[in-house]
Amino acid sequence: MTTVVLDEIIQRVRTLPHLRDTVLHLVQVVSDPNSSLSDIVEALRYDPTLTAELLRLCNSAYYGVGREVSSLEDAVHLLGTTKVFQLAMAAYARTMLGAPQEGYGLPAGALWTHSVAVALAARLLARRMRLSQSALLFTAGLLHDSGKVVLNEFVSRAYAEIVQRVAEDHVSFCDAEQQVLGYTHSEVGARLAEAWKLPQPIVDCARYHHEPEALPAPSELVDAVHLADTVALMLGIGGGDDGLSYRASAATLARHGLVQSDLEGLGAEVVGELTSVRALFAKQ
Repeated sequence: MTTVVLDEIIQRVRTLPHLRDTVLHLVQVVSDPNSSLSDIVEALRYDPTLTAELLRLCNSAYYGVGREVSSLEDAVHLLGTTKVFQLAMAAYARTMLGAPQEGYGLPAGALWTHSVAVALAARLLARRMRLSQSALLFTAGLLHDSGKVVLNEFVSRAYAEIVQRVAEDHVSFCDAEQQVLGYTHSEVGARLAEAWKLPQPIVDCARYHHEPEALPAPSELVDAVHLADTVALMLGIGGGDDGLSYRASAATLARHGLVQSDLEGLGAEVVGELTSVRALFAKQ
């Protein structure tokens, strides 16, 4: 299937996930090292849905602050800009990624859970790899599999053949997607990120998170999302039929002085943090 056909499919999708202006602005603000606390508040102030969700989360039993948090300023002072950003992005992602993705064998909420796990693992890896762009990396982790939303809804009838090729031919899910469809969920996710005008590193993470060696030059951010995705799949978190045959790139591990046991240790931290996040977002 040609690239032109892929472009036409993306343009035709009526329910194409829309990246709200607030979220795009928030990514830009948090990615700017010169941004202040007031910049974060202003990025959120005029989005009543996200503001209401943030205040609900801050006033949940999980935080137990002992007083009512009634404004964005209070929320940012209480939790800090990093935590508020992560909660806002996770709340947005839940609306986009929460539906079941039957084509990938994912029940309702599974894609969101997987994406949050990858975002959390990417943030932890950022510390170990001493990367400064943790907000950008967290966002890239959340959105790396957004292409599945489109492919699941519009070409899901092909997935029986894809899964069969994975099982019988022992190829990766991405390779089977390419063989059957002519493109992969990674490419579709990158096209969405480009359409949303997201920073290039997020586009690259979507496109190359399964094959970091395909980049012309190594990217630390892509490496981190690749390894984070591997951790989530290794833990069996939201992999579905797509988690059958992926392994961490040996070259990527070597670039950062890591071994498989490092990812296993990271997995234990991710499970603990993911449990907390899921409890926080549970309906009250």
